[in-house]
Amino acid sequence: MNVIADMVNSIIIRDETVITKPDELVIVGRGRSAVVFKLPHEDKVLKVFYPAYTHLAAQEASIYHELDNATYYPTLYEEGAGYLVLEYLEGMTLYDCLRQGKIITEEIIKQVDQALDYARQKDLNPSDTHLQNVMLLWNGEVRVIDVVRFRQATVCTHWDDLKSVYYNYYQHSYFPKKYPRWVIETIIRLYRRGYIRIKKRK
Repeated sequence: MNVIADMVNSIIIRDETVITKPDELVIVGRGRSAVVFKLPHEDKVLKVFYPAYTHLAAQEASIYHELDNATYYPTLYEEGAGYLVLEYLEGMTLYDCLRQGKIITEEIIKQVDQALDYARQKDLNPSDTHLQNVMLLWNGEVRVIDVVRFRQATVCTHWDDLKSVYYNYYQHSYFPKKYPRWVIETIIRLYRRGYIRIKKRK
């Protein structure tokens, strides 16, 4: 008997909306392709992919296997049809740092670079690394989460663009360190639609 598989089967998701779930599961995150629940009494989360993306579970699991439980990434404990069980990380994303005004240090940026360089050494192509996919743990360590697109062939400039903004603007004392959600979301939408051009770091 697989308790996790039975739990997943009891979750009903339509499109990207959770209709029914066990009461003991608490939603702690949502992404473009999955929703993440905290498992009770364990330092683990259950990542359940939306119906249109269930095939990505096996793809992401295989990437985690290649990353070989490196400390830069969460540990994978279990995989199944349309779901993953991963390490629960306590901390805040870089997105949350901007909302709360917590300073993003250069050491954080360098740790992310190390994580992505490690993935490249494994012949992966780090992609979709953005504000909500980088987590700062309470002990100061950094984790890159959501690696499902680390095998795509196209070149992703998200992280390089964020670094350019960090070094060209954020580091300056006059640059604000805290923003309301609507400001961040507006900037993200404009960036994704190509209205914002990022000045590359020299």
